[in-house]
Amino acid sequence: MHSPSFLLKLFVSLNLLAFSMLAHAEQWYHVEMIVFEQLNSVTDEQWPQTKLSDNIPLTTGIANTLIQPATNESLISASQRLNRSANYRVHYHQAWQQPILSKRQAKAIAISSDNQLIAGDIRLYKSTYLHAQLDLWLMENSAVTNSWSDASPEGVDISAPRNPNLKESRRIRSKKLYFFDHPKLGALLQLTPIETPAAVLDTFEPLSTYTLPTEASATVTE
Repeated sequence: MHSPSFLLKLFVSLNLLAFSMLAHAEQWYHVEMIVFEQLNSVTDEQWPQTKLSDNIPLTTGIANTLIQPATNESLISASQRLNRSANYRVHYHQAWQQPILSKRQAKAIAISSDNQLIAGDIRLYKSTYLHAQLDLWLMENSAVTNSWSDASPEGVDISAPRNPNLKESRRIRSKKLYFFDHPKLGALLQLTPIETPAAVLDTFEPLSTYTLPTEASATVTE
């Protein structure tokens, strides 16, 4: 007969495994995004100092239980139209698949173009509604802005380069195309619900069936 402590540990283990499987049973989406430069815009806006996060473990090229690679399919024609225009230049067009988790659980995904002109991240989460949180930079300036001093009189670092920054958080809906605007760059985003990828389902082995005793024997003599 199993002791009460063994049964408690078994119960906790099964519940933790069930919670893990439930987390990965969240609705999955095909996510596709285009980031483009607006070439003919004129603005006197002062760009902020470039600040990129160094701790973003998820990228669109890896495959695990939180993200899977995918091919572009929803926004191909939109990308082609932008590139044919003299007013825009597409720097980034990528697709991936991911579950949408709660705001507390959601992880940012690194965004980086092959030509290194687009950098930043996107975070998708669910809080009653779907939300998209973008923090994208057009890296047109890479040099430091001040060669003789790295701090202002107040002690604030002013040596970092300044670049256009599209930073916006918005409530979104699936199957709709969203445009995020900025004087120097823009982004198109679309989410489409999909089935959980087979590669993710294959990572979980079915739970074994346990026959638990209806009563546990006492560990000490009463």
